[in-house]
Amino acid sequence: MDRTRASAVAALLITAFAVVYAGGSAVAGWEPRLGWLLQTVIHLGELAAVAALALSSAGALGRAGRIGLAAAAAGQLAIAAAEVVWPHSADVGDVLFAVSPLLTGAGLVVAGAVVARAGAWSGAARWLPLALGLYTLLVLIPAMAGSGGPPAPLALWAIAGWDLLWLLVAAAVLVRSRAEGAAPASRPGAARVTVR
Repeated sequence: MDRTRASAVAALLITAFAVVYAGGSAVAGWEPRLGWLLQTVIHLGELAAVAALALSSAGALGRAGRIGLAAAAAGQLAIAAAEVVWPHSADVGDVLFAVSPLLTGAGLVVAGAVVARAGAWSGAARWLPLALGLYTLLVLIPAMAGSGGPPAPLALWAIAGWDLLWLLVAAAVLVRSRAEGAAPASRPGAARVTVR
């Protein structure tokens, strides 16, 4: 299994858990004692989706796309760090929580616009990175600010929707990387398309 597929599979499994975790927490009103640790792992799973996208054919689309993906990766690293820092230093954690979704959302909007315009993917998948970036900026951040964040049900449902979009991005990368890896050469002597 190459790095693209490995990252996509890790992201797929972790974000699937994240959707269930956030939705279940919203319904039950339950927050585990070590929730910060689970949430750190979840954000690293989201980061794996960024890595899978960057390693895929959709991620190799020029400087603007790479800059957008780098910003999204920085945002996901910052939010994972916020989960670890917040129990020990709430002020620093709050700053990281405020900045990280902005980085992630803006980065995904830029990268997503490049993916959509380039047409490396077809169908609905073509719009997924852009949709994830817009959701981050237009739904997730306002829901978090308006509700005060978890454990408010509105915040948890917004997070569940966010992770569903991460899951769909990871699935799209996985499906397309398998199709590209299995595609026959288009002409004699042509190299088979590989995804790195």
